[in-house]
Parts: sequence; C-alpha cells; structure tokens
Amino acid sequence: MPVTTLDGRAFGKFVAAGTYFLRKYRDVLNDLNVFPVPDGDTGSNMYLTARAALREAGLVRDQPLSVVAAAAAKGSLLGARGNSGVILAQMFRGFAHNIRRRDAIDTLQLAVALKDAVAAARSALTKPVEGTIITVAQVAADEAYALALKETEFYRLIAGVVRAANDALERTPEQLPALKEAGVVDAGGAGFCYFIEGALGFLPETSLRATAFPRRPLRSKVFTHQQVVGENRFCTEFVLEDAMLDVHALRDLLAPLGDSLIVAGGAPAIKVHLHTGRPGDVQTLAAKHGALTRLKIEDMARQHTLLVVDAAPGAFSIAAVVPGAGFDRIAREMGADATIPVPRGANPSVEDLLVGVNATLTSRVYLLANDPNVALAAREVDALSAKDVTVVPTRDIVHGLAVLLALAQRDALPEAAGIDAAIAGVSSAAVFFAGKDASAGGVAVRAGAPAALIDGRLLSAPTLAEVLAEVVRRLLGSGDPEGVVTLYYGGKQKERDALRYAAELGASFAGATVEYYFGGQSDNEYWVSFER
Repeated sequence: MPVTTLDGRAFGKFVAAGTYFLRKYRDVLNDLNVFPVPDGDTGSNMYLTARAALREAGLVRDQPLSVVAAAAAKGSLLGARGNSGVILAQMFRGFAHNIRRRDAIDTLQLAVALKDAVAAARSALTKPVEGTIITVAQVAADEAYALALKETEFYRLIAGVVRAANDALERTPEQLPALKEAGVVDAGGAGFCYFIEGALGFLPETSLRATAFPRRPLRSKVFTHQQVVGENRFCTEFVLEDAMLDVHALRDLLAPLGDSLIVAGGAPAIKVHLHTGRPGDVQTLAAKHGALTRLKIEDMARQHTLLVVDAAPGAFSIAAVVPGAGFDRIAREMGADATIPVPRGANPSVEDLLVGVNATLTSRVYLLANDPNVALAAREVDALSAKDVTVVPTRDIVHGLAVLLALAQRDALPEAAGIDAAIAGVSSAAVFFAGKDASAGGVAVRAGAPAALIDGRLLSAPTLAEVLAEVVRRLLGSGDPEGVVTLYYGGKQKERDALRYAAELGASFAGATVEYYFGGQSDNEYWVSFER
C-alpha cells in the first residue's frame, strides 16, 4: 500500500531505523573519521546522539508528529556528542520547528522541513565547510524538494533522496583535501546516508530495502600528513542551561578560544561543541552566563595516537575473486584488501591470483576462490608467493561474501570452525537464461529459457519471475522462516528489474526481508542468497 503521510508513530519508527543503522555501522564511520580531526569517534557520536533522540521520541510515540519531533529534537540536543552529533541534533531541531503545528505531513511538507533542518544546522556552524555532512544533507534536501513536486509516495521519495545523498558523499573527497589524501569519504556525510537508508527500510507498510554496503575505509592501514591534531586538542562540549545570552552572543564570546565551534539550540538550553587548547578558560567564561551541565572534555591527540600512530598492524589480509564490478565494490566495502576480477568468459589465471595476493600489505593472506573452477589454480599461489596464503574454497561469491564478513570482523587469525560456520549460515542459487538445451536430474530446459541451479540441482519455469519465486521458496524451506533474501543482479538485468522482482518476492514471502544490489556478473542474471 502506498505511503503518502507521515505521522508521529511513523516518524518514531523512522528515527528508530536510522539509529539502528548508525549503531550497525558506527565502527565503519569511526574508521572513516579524518575531518576536522582524525579522532575516530564520528560513528559513536552520531549513534549516541540519535539514540538520545530516539529515547525521548519513544516516550511520546503515540502523540501527533509535532510532539514526537519536538521530543526527538530535545533528546538529541541534550545528548549530542561531537561535531557531527551536534549538527545532527540541530537538524532535528530545525525539522521539529518547521512541523511544530502539524499532526502529520506529506512528501512536499517533508521536503520543506528537510530544507529547514539543513538551514538550522548550517546556522549553528561558525565556518561551514563543504565536503562534509552539511554538503551531503543539503543535496539530499534539494533532491527531496525537486522530487516532492510530483512524487506523493514516501518510499519512492526517500529512495531518490538516498541515491542523491550517496552521490554527494562520493564527491566529498574532491571538496576536502584531507579526505582525498586519506582515500575516504566524509564520515559525517556517510553517517547521514546510513541514517536515511535505515529509515527507507522501515517506512510504514514497506518491506523492501535496497541499502548500500558500508564503505570500508582505505585509511585503516595508511597514515597521511593531514591526519594530525593541532594545538586545539581538547574536544570540549557542554550544555549551557538557564542561558542569559542568545546563541549569537555566545558564539562570538567563544570563537576566539578555538575552532570547530558549533553553538546549537537556543535559550534557555544551548549546546556547545568546541575544539580548544584552553578548556578551563572556556568553562570559566561560559559559566558566567548560565549553568554548565553535561560537560565532556576529550584529548583528541591521545585518541588519534591510540587509533593510528600506535595501531598494531592487521594480523592478515583478504584477497577475493569477484565476478563483476558490483561485487568488486561490495567486497572492498566489506573489508577485502584486494580483489581479483573474473575475465569475461574465462577464469582468472594463477598469475592474476598471485598479483592480487601480492598487492596486500600483510604476510598472511586469505584468498577467497568463490568458484570451484578457480580453487585449483588458487592452491598454486602459496608456493609462488613469499606470503603465507590460505585458500578458502568458497563455492560461489555469495558464500565468499559471508566468509569475508566473518573475516573482516576479526583482528586475530580466525579458526576454521568460524569460517565453516559462516559458509553454513547462508544458502545460494544462480539464476540464468540457459545457453543451450540441457537436462539434469529429470529437469529439462531449452536454450534461452529461464533456469536456476540450487545446491547442484537444476530447476526451470516459464518466466524469470517464477524461477526466482521457486528459488526463494526452496531456499526458505518449510514453514515461514524469517531472514534476509538478497538479489545480486547482473547479466541483462537493470535496477528497475531487480526492484520489481524484489517487491514481488517481498509480498509473496512475508517472513523474509528482501534486498537487492548490483553485482555486475556476466554469466547469470541473479545470484540469490538467503541468510537466517
């Protein structure tokens, strides 16, 4: 059923889903953290800020939208942490102010409120910098308004906003030299994208999700010249309650004492974030104009030293064979240090595999073959490389991604049982158009007909939609199991095809959450996975 209005309860779910995504990917965001200082806490700060908003919104979740939004704004302001957290809180405040007299809103009203949210966040900054969360949020708000002039359905609107925000995020390295040198996108901007992507999947009456994989930072093993903490090393935050001056006067008062100053909210409670070398002077000065509460002072130089300078090298690297451009990106974003592409109509050679393995930085490498036809050649690499190479004979890219996720979450060498458990936790199938007449296991398929291979068994049906439905039915098994079905599209399939099939499958299998991603493989139309 189309979703055309957003009320208080739905907004509460919106915040809950966004908070969940920030919690899920906070470590990824922490690793991306380079600007304004590389203190590795952006993900944690944004998550804790959103969680504070969610806690207050949950207390009034059955109330009109204006009440729920005001509660979220209050919670986020008092719980805001860090640069990006305070900016996020100010966005909540701007949004709440715009819809302060509304019980529910439509897409156009949401778009206007988003514009006010970004304007409020920008107004809290002493020196707004492009290439940060502000830039990404502004592009998202502008796209929302452009779409809302014609689009009345929330899912399609937010899906368009997510795409625009991710496009803007990809451009942030060209806007900030520190990001470009470190080879990362902006952490705050990425957090904003995750928050909106999370909300996309939990709109009322919506079961389909099409989210991005987390962007794994290339910076994790690289130290760059711009990753330094200057003389303003103390991140100082507090709430000035019973404030006897306004936001602008307080900003002018504190600006000479440091940088990255954000003054958010408004009398009687004003949130302050400042990087300073004189935290004691900041406290003394601010205390003359109100009561200091929620004071937090952190030494960013110490945080940076622990994160980067003194960081222990990784215990191992991961190289993965990938059958398409989409899978290449997914693998890298899930933690692969090197990828080896599959040539069209062939398999990678031993030399290709060796080059990929030798491109990694550690002496121990796990090589994910992701195809039985590649595994034999992969076993030759250990004898040819100076590195200690362990071949993981994953039978397809779906199982390879499962193992990759399990490996990427470990700092120490994994046990074989852990790898086996990751493989056992996912089921897969390949869906394709038959290249020639074939028969196997009593199932015959003619050239050009849609078919699938699942656990070595051939199945066929008159249409691709019917093949996909039967594949999912078999992967789920009996009963109504809950889990995630993922379609990786390639071959002749376009995103609109994957979106349509995912929606149909989501409607047919109520217990499953259906997602889709671009895989880019040339040898089949879809890889399908099911994970409980």
